[in-house]
Amino acid sequence: MAERRCVIVVGFPRSGTSWLAKCLSFAPGFTYYREPDNYDRVPEAERRFINLYLTAEHDDPAYRRLMSRACAGELATAFTMREDPGPLLAPFRGPGRALGERFPSLFLRRRHVLLKLVFANLNLAWFSANFPEARQLVVLRHPCGQFASWRRLGWEPNPAALLENPRLVADHLGPFVDLIRSAESFWERAGALWAATVHVIHRQTRADNGRLIVAYEWLCGDPAARFEELYGSMGLTWNARALREIRKTNTRSDDLTYSVRRPAAVQVDRWKDLVAAEEIEACRRFVEPFELPYYPDFEPYVESFSGARSVTPRG
Repeated sequence: MAERRCVIVVGFPRSGTSWLAKCLSFAPGFTYYREPDNYDRVPEAERRFINLYLTAEHDDPAYRRLMSRACAGELATAFTMREDPGPLLAPFRGPGRALGERFPSLFLRRRHVLLKLVFANLNLAWFSANFPEARQLVVLRHPCGQFASWRRLGWEPNPAALLENPRLVADHLGPFVDLIRSAESFWERAGALWAATVHVIHRQTRADNGRLIVAYEWLCGDPAARFEELYGSMGLTWNARALREIRKTNTRSDDLTYSVRRPAAVQVDRWKDLVAAEEIEACRRFVEPFELPYYPDFEPYVESFSGARSVTPRG
């Protein structure tokens, strides 16, 4: 790790992690590994990792093995390398890419590692303790925007699962147990899950200066300029290719579920046409008791890097 740099992008599924990681992947010297913690596509990943809670004082041998390989750039499969397979396999799809799984050396990789993880939100303190050289970047998205996408995909938020971990409750969620248990409707559960998870991230980040939090909507406000700023904050080298490719993502949507090509400015409040006023209010009721500094007034328009300051919504 002393010779190999590692950047870890984390966030909820559908929070903008794919777009963020893709746009960072143009930093010279980095190879992008997509979701090595995806239990559906990576054999070593386990479903129980979704709600795993680890700290500097607690460990999990299976998770350690998986993440040690991931941070070392050793988890090269057709799935994890889909966005960055290297020049030999880039022209191929399907069976051609699968050759790389039999002969991993065919995935020609650069030394430095960029990971996108979607089930690591509760393990960031563990990463800080065990991989201190790795830079962590957490992307937040307004809960209504994020969970509008979940609802469209038929995914159900389950905040009650967080209460099954006694250490997590003792360390962070004790004051909110009754609130979380009372969440019933989709949007109540969405608000509780988002707020409880972000509460843990926020408390741990206050004590860890090596972690950055960035608001998805802030990036959407001016992608080229703000990604250039983010590159600088992460110690990555901004370059002409990054600017060119980031501009390409800020274009007319191709309507594919997992596409990163979308007009960025539209994504900030697109959910307002999809979520009823009473649903927004239900989500808000379960977010506000956590007193988080993000998205003041529950608006997605933000003017700060982390989304801790809001601007007047557009008319």
